[in-house]
Amino acid sequence: MSVVSDLTRPGGPATPRDPNPRPGSASGSVVRQALFFLCVYLLLGVGIYAFNRDRFSGVETHPVVDALYFCIVTMCTIGYGDIAPLTPGTKAFACVFVLVGFGFIGILLSGVVNFVLDLQENMILTTARLSGEGGGSGAVNYFVDVEKGRMRIRLKVGLALGVVVLCIGMGALVLCFVEGLDWLDSVYLAVMSVTTVGYGDRAFKTLPGRLFAAVWLLVSTLVVARAFLYLAEARIDKRHQRISKLVLHRDVTVEDFLAADLNNSGFISKSEYVLYKLKEMEKISETDILQICDQFSKLDRNNSGKITLLNLLDNHL
Repeated sequence: MSVVSDLTRPGGPATPRDPNPRPGSASGSVVRQALFFLCVYLLLGVGIYAFNRDRFSGVETHPVVDALYFCIVTMCTIGYGDIAPLTPGTKAFACVFVLVGFGFIGILLSGVVNFVLDLQENMILTTARLSGEGGGSGAVNYFVDVEKGRMRIRLKVGLALGVVVLCIGMGALVLCFVEGLDWLDSVYLAVMSVTTVGYGDRAFKTLPGRLFAAVWLLVSTLVVARAFLYLAEARIDKRHQRISKLVLHRDVTVEDFLAADLNNSGFISKSEYVLYKLKEMEKISETDILQICDQFSKLDRNNSGKITLLNLLDNHL
C-alpha cells in the first residue's frame, strides 16, 4: 500500500507530505496576503480622496486622516454621513470602493480567526494525546475525531463574543474621553458603529478620534458579523447533536430494517446499517451517496464490486 501512496501522478512527481505540519501555516499565509492587499487598497483610496478633497462634504481635520477615516467607514458599510461624496465621479468611487474593500477585510478577519483557532486547537489536542499515552490510545483517537469539530465551534463563539465586548468597551472609552460624549451616547455610538447601523446623529469629529476609528472600525464591525455567524453555527451544531442522540439511542423497528435493506436481501450488512444511520443523522444525503457510488464505479472497471490494487495502479498510470 505504500507504493500506492507514493505513486507518481501525471504531470510531475508526488509531493511528499510534511509529517509535522505547522498549525495555522495556511491561515497565516492568507492573513499576510489579505493584509498586504488591504494596505495597498487603502493607499489607493486615500490617494483618490486626497486629490478630490473639494468633492467631498464634511468637517475637515487632516487630509490624510480624513481620507483614511472615510475609506474605513465606507468599507465597513457604516455610513455616518459626516463625510460624503458630492460629484458623480466620487460617488462611483465610493460604490466600487465599498464593494471590493468589504471582501478584503472579510478575508483578513477570517484568516486571523482561523489562525488563532488553529493554534488553540493544536495545543488542546496535543495535551489530549499526551494524557492518553501509555494506554487507551483508541479512546484518545476517538475523542480527537469526535470532539474536534465541536471544540472548534465553541472556541470560535467564545473568542468572537469576547472580542465583541472588548471592541464595544474600547470604543465607548475613546468616545467618552476623546470625543467628549457622555457614557450613554458613547455606548450608543459604539454599538451603532460595530453593528454598521450608522444613523449619522453621532460621529467622530476630532483628529485623534478619527485616527482611532480608522483602526477600531476595521476590526470591530467584522468581528460582530462573525460573532453572529458563529452563534448560528453553534445552534446548528446543537441541533445535529440532538438528532444524533435521538437516532443512536432509539430501538430499530421493522420499518428501519426494511429501509436499511437497500438490496432487498433479507438481511442488513454492517455497511448498510452505517449508511442508514448516517442518513438519519443528516450526516450524508442521497446525492452524496450517488456521487460516491459513481466514483467507486469509475475505479471498479470490471464491475466486480471490489477495488483492487491493480485497479488503483491502472488509474494512476
